[in-house]
This record gives sequence, structure tokens and C-alpha cells, in this order.
Amino acid sequence: MIFNTKFEADKPAKPQCGQCEKCIDKCPTKAITEPFVINSQLCIAYHTIENRDLNLPSNIAKNLNGWIAGCDICQDICPWNKSTPTNKTIDANPKQWMQELNIDALTWKDHEWSEKLKGTTLKRIKPWMWRRNIRASIQNK
Repeated sequence: MIFNTKFEADKPAKPQCGQCEKCIDKCPTKAITEPFVINSQLCIAYHTIENRDLNLPSNIAKNLNGWIAGCDICQDICPWNKSTPTNKTIDANPKQWMQELNIDALTWKDHEWSEKLKGTTLKRIKPWMWRRNIRASIQNK
């Protein structure tokens, strides 16, 4: 026993998801197959961040619609996220270079990518993957 005090359990939380299907309807690759179920093999975020293959699958590449690193369509459309407070600090904003990312990034050397990505969670995406994702996005416009 860790505590000698009896604690009363909280009431179970009500699920906040599953009442609508906006995320299912808006997912361009149909990766969300039902509430709470995502097929990662169809997910743009999975493929642009985690997939280490030299090429993206064609069904992912043709649905990038400008997404280079991840995809937030399901998060943006979710009504439950509308009531979540947003962080207004400058540290939470995308870095300027990310907002201006364009075809010139294909010429950046690995050390340039490393420098730009320092201190971000996006450094898990290797420079060659950024270039792969950019090329796939451009080719499928």
C-alpha cells in the first residue's frame, strides 16, 4: 500500500468523440475508418513523418494537397478541438521558414535542414524525407 488514505474514484468521463463523423468525412485518404480507428497505411501524417521508404505510396502522394510534414485535417475539423484553449506564445507558432517553405528547400544541404530543425519535433523527419515529401507534393499538384 502506498497511501493510508482512501480515495474516492472520479465519475467516468463521457467520451467526447464519436458523435459526429467530420474527421472521417474530411480525411482525403479515408485513413479514419471509424471513430477511434486510423489505418496508418492510409494516413498522410504517418507517411510524411514516419515512413522511411524512398517514395511515398501513390495514393498518399496524390492526396498531399500541400502537406509536407504531417496532416492536421482531422484535428482542424474536430468540433471538440474548437473549445480547447490555444497557446498564443511565440514559441508555439511555426517558424518563419516553415511558413515560407517552397521548392528552394530541395537545394538545402543536410546541415541546413539540421540547423533549421534544431529545437523542433520535426527534426525526426530526416532531410532526405523532407525533399521526398516536397517532390511528391509538387509532382501531384
